[in-house]
Amino acid sequence: MDIRHLQYFVAVVKADFNLSLAAKRLYISQPALSQFIKSFEESEKIYLFERYKGRLQGLTPTGELFYEQVKQLLSQYNSMLTAIREDAGQLKGKVRIGIPPLILGVVFSDIIADLIINHPNIEVEIIEKGAYELSRMFIVDELDFAILLDPTNINSTIIDEHLIQQSELSVFFNHDHPLAKKQKLEWSDLHDQMLAVFEPSFMIHHKLMKKFGEYNIQPQKYTMSASWDFLLQIATNSKFLTILPSPILDIYSNHHIVERRFNDPIDWKVLLCRPRKEHYSRLNQYVFDYMLSFFKNKHDNQS
Repeated sequence: MDIRHLQYFVAVVKADFNLSLAAKRLYISQPALSQFIKSFEESEKIYLFERYKGRLQGLTPTGELFYEQVKQLLSQYNSMLTAIREDAGQLKGKVRIGIPPLILGVVFSDIIADLIINHPNIEVEIIEKGAYELSRMFIVDELDFAILLDPTNINSTIIDEHLIQQSELSVFFNHDHPLAKKQKLEWSDLHDQMLAVFEPSFMIHHKLMKKFGEYNIQPQKYTMSASWDFLLQIATNSKFLTILPSPILDIYSNHHIVERRFNDPIDWKVLLCRPRKEHYSRLNQYVFDYMLSFFKNKHDNQS
């Protein structure tokens, strides 16, 4: 049970055990609220509510004790949030975040907007470059944070890195392509195909070249670009195949294109990185915690 569920419980009591009224106040459906109550009582093997002919009538002794404790907990939680927001409102300064273009569009668009809107005193500078250039800037201390792919190949004594998203690379191509008949692809299926891939300033390029070497893949034709939307467009409108992270489908919807995964996939692990230091500024630590919390909550909601 999380804070949201505790709030549900209190809302039911404050609505005089009227589930319809409580659900309306919580902006959820009554069946969802009823299921929450049932699931919690069954999982914890306790009864919080007295019932008569299936309707909630009041609290059991256990429910009354739980209600008093929950009220105190929610009060402390709200006080903590107030203190955090007041503290955040006092934070001022600039943070430099280096993000590869693809990751910016697929992973970071929501959090950057959220950070800027909710923290007007924090100036967020986005440096949009390929992973290799960002790694160089990170090493010479030109960035506060860098969003890089695993492995970073940066000495662990100077980098503090945290996994924020994990997926794999997929092949995208027109739905009329012969490979669309297969549900999963082998790397050998790419031999003698027309391939559109990221240019060498991107880590994905080097991951692909290594895999192509392992499977002795010789494409019929190559084209390279720094623009992920160009790669998708050329794959949508021609016989070219492109290889991109599978979450690209979250932001690119086109009924002419299909995605196929590999039996031997390349992992796509996105890392939040910052220089390893003994002490961080309040601004740096706040933004770092804010980003980690954002992605943890996003992952929890998708689970």
